Amino acid sequence: MIGVQEKKIIELPQRDLGKETIVQVDNLSVYYGDFQAVKQVSLPIEKNTITALIGPSGCGKSTFLRALNRMNDTIPSARSEGSIRYDGVPLLDAAIDVSALRKEMGMVFQKPNPFPKSIYENIVHGLRYHGIRKKSQLKTLVQESLEQAALWDEVSDRLDASALSLSGGQQQRLCIARTLALKPQVILFDEPTSALDPISTAKIEKLMLELKEHYTLIVVTHNMQQAARIADNTAFFYQGELVEYNATQELFNQPTEKRTAEYINGQFS
Repeated sequence: MIGVQEKKIIELPQRDLGKETIVQVDNLSVYYGDFQAVKQVSLPIEKNTITALIGPSGCGKSTFLRALNRMNDTIPSARSEGSIRYDGVPLLDAAIDVSALRKEMGMVFQKPNPFPKSIYENIVHGLRYHGIRKKSQLKTLVQESLEQAALWDEVSDRLDASALSLSGGQQQRLCIARTLALKPQVILFDEPTSALDPISTAKIEKLMLELKEHYTLIVVTHNMQQAARIADNTAFFYQGELVEYNATQELFNQPTEKRTAEYINGQFS
């Protein structure tokens, strides 16, 4: 329970579909103690697009992703400097309601992480946390989110079954459904298919392409072929720096930076 706050909480905004840029990052740096993991990154995220973050392991892309919805706050040594604005709201302000922010910017992790509960309870857990209690409303939201995650037809007759009884790909789609149930505006994916087989990966990629009609997706991936298949825009990170950011086809076919070309061509990892 959060104690009494004297600061005014900054409310997250209602959706404004008239704007092209939903998240604007300027001069963002993220530190773990004295180590600087992200170095003065500036990057606009456009609405209803898929933005891929690529680069070698340890280059700062996952740290950057977690900074967007303040997940790095859970690490005692982490701190962020610079500016992240979500529909104009400064997200690094100490008075931000972080719970509301993470509802607006949902996150799907590398490995499926369903709760050891039923499929139904996995979906309604977050809804209850945010005050939704009416059974009919919960039932509707469960079906809607599972349909959006392309999972309803596979589990509609066994919602009381354990989520752990699902395959890996199904578990990941359940985690996506759990996020969608909260009606986010942005969904952050941290290597969502790296633990999945090719068939499950194809299903998740197809789903993401469908979701961008209604949501903004930001995806960390080590798979450059995946970025080329699904992303509208791609950002290449190296050693904490944003080296290049462009429309995906432009970045892959005509990179302007030597390091980008070398990475794409497999000349370093």
